[in-house]
Amino acid sequence: MSVDYIHISSNEIGQRLDNFLLKKLKGVPRSLIYKIIRSGQVRINKGRTKASYRLSEKDIVRIPPIETSNNSTGISYKFLNNLEKYIIFENQDFIILDKPAKIAVHSGTGLKNDIISSIKTIKEYRNITPVHRLDKDTSGCLILAKNYQSASFFGSIMPDIKKTYNALLFGRLSKKEVKIDKALTDVRKDGNRKIITSSSGKPASSIFIKKKQYKKFTLVDVILETGRTHQIRVHAANMNNPICGDKKYGDKELNRELNNKGLDRIFLHAEKISFYYNKKYSFKSKLPLDLLCVLDNIKEV
Repeated sequence: MSVDYIHISSNEIGQRLDNFLLKKLKGVPRSLIYKIIRSGQVRINKGRTKASYRLSEKDIVRIPPIETSNNSTGISYKFLNNLEKYIIFENQDFIILDKPAKIAVHSGTGLKNDIISSIKTIKEYRNITPVHRLDKDTSGCLILAKNYQSASFFGSIMPDIKKTYNALLFGRLSKKEVKIDKALTDVRKDGNRKIITSSSGKPASSIFIKKKQYKKFTLVDVILETGRTHQIRVHAANMNNPICGDKKYGDKELNRELNNKGLDRIFLHAEKISFYYNKKYSFKSKLPLDLLCVLDNIKEV
């Protein structure tokens, strides 16, 4: 679990901090709520405060990692409590979710408290399925189909769904735009899965566009022309500019350096997604606060 930052909305203004936390952290004992406030683990705008503090507009509440329930059912109550905040768009056929980092889309080996298991506990979402995947530590736009018909339709237009990601790469790009065409294949060893470039693999194409240059890093937009597993991560590593915070394909020593600057996950965010579903749809997710803080902590050129 990770630290959560909540921006206070207009309908939350005036609430006492303790009452606000009791609503947000369902299942957490009242005694623990007061303990994390008193110890300074809960902060308002980076400062300590009291349980009686009344929330104001534009306040940012820092909530430390807390297990809200001792369950092994795959349900994340923290995710469900904030579901409304994560929904960018919804109609009768699909949801565009602003996926938070640190939660898997599907349960799997070593993974629990996933999005699909959690959201299916809500009656009207019992038939929901993900149209595509985002890795556990990747945030941003995720399409969820609400019924079989929409899932089938999205499957038929998958190659035409346009996706743009934000990523922070180690090092500098030699050009404003770099296109990587490298086929990818799946390799398994001792139960571990890894994707590698291979001429006999499936075609994969990524376009890296320089967005902002830092002293030792480059912020890029990445446009996917294909959608292979770990495609951006492998292509970035292949051009010797691995994604910051990537534990599988990145540089351990460099990752450690950025960890000291606040990066505790891969710097990869699904910023934009667009497609045609009876009409043209286009959605955007802002770069999350944890990644913005990392950019504030590194030096520009």
